[in-house]
Amino acid sequence: MVSCCSTCCKQRKIMDLVAFYQRILSPPPPWYVSRVECYDNEKRVDVWLEHAPSKFRCEHCMAECSVYDHAPERAWRHLNSCEYQTFIHARIPRVKCPLCGVVNASVPFATPGLSVTLPLEELSIKALQECTMTGAEELLGVTARKLQHIQEAAVERGMERRQSDVSEMMGLDEKQVFARHKYFTIITDLKDAKVLEVTDGRKLEATTPWFKERKHDLKFTEVVAVDMNAGYSNLAHSFMPNADVCFDRFHVMQVLDNAVDSTRKEEQGTMTEDQRKQMFGARYCFLYGKENLPERNREKFEAAKAIAKKTSRAWSVKEAFRDIWELAPPDFEDGFKRWYWWATHSRLQYVAAAGKTLKRHFTGILNAVIHGVTNALTEGLNNKIEAIKRNACGYRNKANFRTAILFHCGKLDLLPH
Repeated sequence: MVSCCSTCCKQRKIMDLVAFYQRILSPPPPWYVSRVECYDNEKRVDVWLEHAPSKFRCEHCMAECSVYDHAPERAWRHLNSCEYQTFIHARIPRVKCPLCGVVNASVPFATPGLSVTLPLEELSIKALQECTMTGAEELLGVTARKLQHIQEAAVERGMERRQSDVSEMMGLDEKQVFARHKYFTIITDLKDAKVLEVTDGRKLEATTPWFKERKHDLKFTEVVAVDMNAGYSNLAHSFMPNADVCFDRFHVMQVLDNAVDSTRKEEQGTMTEDQRKQMFGARYCFLYGKENLPERNREKFEAAKAIAKKTSRAWSVKEAFRDIWELAPPDFEDGFKRWYWWATHSRLQYVAAAGKTLKRHFTGILNAVIHGVTNALTEGLNNKIEAIKRNACGYRNKANFRTAILFHCGKLDLLPH
């Protein structure tokens, strides 16, 4: 027989736990803590919430409605309490909304569709911003699948809260996602250094809908930086009529780097076996700028220049263009004319072709010089996107990769309010 004293002590202990969790959870009215169970062997605490008679809001349109019935009991993972995993249990009331029908009511302790409470969701978002998915999983004890759902909900929330999707200075660039020419188009805000949107593919039909939806606002865009892809240029001219199209330094120098590398490959094919061996360790030195060449490679590079004289001349033409890029806009045009004559009369097939390509795109190159559009943001975002991909050891589908890019590079308001 259990003594009256021990029964009272047990009841008092239960009441103390209920009062304790009522205080630390502070569920807003009409919700309150009705029961608490503590399992010491599992280091787990389960807390049950109930509500007093009240009206609730539809989780879709937020209209206030009367309770229709209740959904089956659900559990949400909460922040640990005293190193014990804590779970919140409740039956969500369902309301009969005149617009949405019979749906779940909005509850103040969790985001619809997620199985974690708002405080744990907020902590998970902060952890994902600071470490990898695997690191957040180990740190919080939340599965990768739940973290993925949290990340998706945070991005969706942030995109809805974003006031404007356009900027005075915008950028369009392609990014290879998977092998076999699978690409994204990254739309960036050059002024605030953030990603505005990621569209699937680099063809016009994939990207055009985004621009059509914002056609009115895009009239106020003043500068747009693109590569020399005709599709992106046409897109900019069609939807941003008042913007100056700029071909930034990164994409311009990419054309010249390819010309130098093609010259090297062609010349290397005519070399002797010994010359090829000497060139093998120095072939990538020709892709460096003169001030960026590692000191340990300088001696090897000078020897390679003596062997590959055509490639050396092509490299000199490329470096000369890098020098005139530093000129002020009034002097740049004269400098380009002198450089163009040299490139087209260099008797180097690929360099001459690159010179003609830049001549056709001269207006966009000059706009980049005038507006001071650089490749710093493009390179920074590309490096960050590559780091995201590398830390995740790749992505199984494009949707998850897009979510990760917007989560880390979109500068969105991600946290639940």
